[in-house]
Amino acid sequence: MDMDLLLFCGNLALTRRSAYPMRAKEDSGAPSFRIIESSKRAKQTINPIREFVQADPPRKLPEGRSLIKLSNGDPTTYGNLRPPKEVVAHLASTISEGVADGYSLSMGSIAARESIATWATETAAKSSTSKVSYSTKDCFLAAGASGALECALGTIADEGDNILVPAPGFPLFRTIAGGYGIETRRYKLDPEKLWEIDLETIESAADDRTRAILINNPSNPCGSVYSRQHCEDIAQLAARLQIPILCDEIYADMTFGSSEFTPMASVCSGVPVLTVGGISKKFVVPGWRLGWILVHDPVDALDEVRVGLRKMTTRMLCPATPMQNTVEYMLSGFSGHLKDLMKVLEENAALTESRLNAVPGLNCIHPQGAMYAMVMVDTAALGFTDDYHFAEKLIEEEAVEVLPGRCFEADNSFRVVYSAPAAILEEAFDRIDAFCRRHIGNE
Repeated sequence: MDMDLLLFCGNLALTRRSAYPMRAKEDSGAPSFRIIESSKRAKQTINPIREFVQADPPRKLPEGRSLIKLSNGDPTTYGNLRPPKEVVAHLASTISEGVADGYSLSMGSIAARESIATWATETAAKSSTSKVSYSTKDCFLAAGASGALECALGTIADEGDNILVPAPGFPLFRTIAGGYGIETRRYKLDPEKLWEIDLETIESAADDRTRAILINNPSNPCGSVYSRQHCEDIAQLAARLQIPILCDEIYADMTFGSSEFTPMASVCSGVPVLTVGGISKKFVVPGWRLGWILVHDPVDALDEVRVGLRKMTTRMLCPATPMQNTVEYMLSGFSGHLKDLMKVLEENAALTESRLNAVPGLNCIHPQGAMYAMVMVDTAALGFTDDYHFAEKLIEEEAVEVLPGRCFEADNSFRVVYSAPAAILEEAFDRIDAFCRRHIGNE
């Protein structure tokens, strides 16, 4: 080998070593290897809820106190809310009989999609005189509503595009978009109007790279439910801006009091809508992981999007087939189950609002649905730097976990999940009351 080649190889080796740092050899004598970096996509993926509840190291609890979690949007957490026994039996039979052990079509079986399309068409008809009709070609299944959101966002937007998301809003919207390199721009929800959208902030945030307006109704984290008139106002604005709507309706029909759920598609005769739904919350089965996307296209604008959704579903092969086999049975009835569930949640919502509004420094905005309430915090009066500081100290001093508003891009607030048994809620609110009274005026 001549000298020039030796020098070239030596320089190449030095270059590779500088580009890929070597780990120090361990005492075990294991060989060193270049450090492998995670992808840009992984680095851009941030979930603020997980970062708070999975703190490392874990936060210390006060001695003799067990943690009360009012942070987890999982209705199964305390075991007081359960799915219908008949649905559990149907799924068990599906599995034991082996009738759904193989793959389905990537976008979901024809039977499952037909049952969801029929159910969605009938649901829309209850709240609208306009014609909303879905068929199997309009329905795409996914692993839960979060999987459906990921599929929808990956279909409608490219890296560098943007979507408009609510603030306060569920952080998973930003988590998924960030992983794709999609910018999220905020529009504001107004607590003085029970978290209705400030429509002017949508208009000011939109530009020629805005690919969708993301609407979450009923809302996580706010527990708000939009009136039919407000939904119509949103639809009119989207039509004028020529921007499609992506609607997260995982809490569809989970309302109480005088509030009524209006499917966004039912008021959209001049704008296309992608609706995300699923079974997780109303059937109390978030671990069963079946969600869907429904395409409402009254203006014939989404032909390419349908093709794109079909292609995107091939990345996961198919959702769990036992769940697909069960969803038709689930959607065929069980209105009594939903009525009983919402009775519990309505009572818990009233308890939450009443108790927390009696606590100095707190203001619980009236919840109308889902299983959440947003509580405004006078952090200055209570002596805290911000809502994150408040939530951390609440865990450390009283062993009650709520999610700080920072997770939802809402300053000086926190979210409460009120699906726990009333006795547990009462204990949690006693602790929160003691905590705030201890800190009020001590800034």
